[in-house]
Amino acid sequence: MTKTKKESKKKFLMILLVVLLLALAVGYAVFTDTLTITGTANIDSRFDVKFTSANVASKVGCTATAEIGNQSGETDAVADELTVTVEDLAYPGAGAQIHAVITNAGTIPVKITGVTTPTPPGNGNAIVISGLDQITTNHPTLQANGTCSVDFTVMWDPEVTELDPTKDGENDNSYSFTFTITYEQDMTAFTGTPAHTDA
Repeated sequence: MTKTKKESKKKFLMILLVVLLLALAVGYAVFTDTLTITGTANIDSRFDVKFTSANVASKVGCTATAEIGNQSGETDAVADELTVTVEDLAYPGAGAQIHAVITNAGTIPVKITGVTTPTPPGNGNAIVISGLDQITTNHPTLQANGTCSVDFTVMWDPEVTELDPTKDGENDNSYSFTFTITYEQDMTAFTGTPAHTDA
């Protein structure tokens, strides 16, 4: 065999080797493609729990009102406060039952921890407010746009025979209480179920 034939054969083998390596690389690239999934999480979190309605469900021996208002005095729909007034209490045991609806108008699930009044029952505890604890007893999560209600009473304690005639310098049997909602974020973590299915 001549030198040129040997060189030609060598060149041919080298070209063949390069072609085989390129084919192998292309084949490997085809089988090792990557699937990429992208996504975006938009966060819109707001707390907005408020009274959406209230009324005097029943009353005996008095007049009563239940009005929804705003802590800042604004007249918009953000009703942070419920003001209950009982007037002209005629005798011990007179009082009213109030029905109030609470709405989670925010985007975060909440647990209601209470409905409270910063004003203590008046006149040496002659006025008794009862039933507010019902909302905190095993209260379920209040989802966004969910509602719950509470019924409670404001009454002249039957054990107290006389109201203080000098309350606030007035000589009437009128008492007003402002109620607010206390709540916290429901911290229950999301749990998904991993799964895979072949079609």
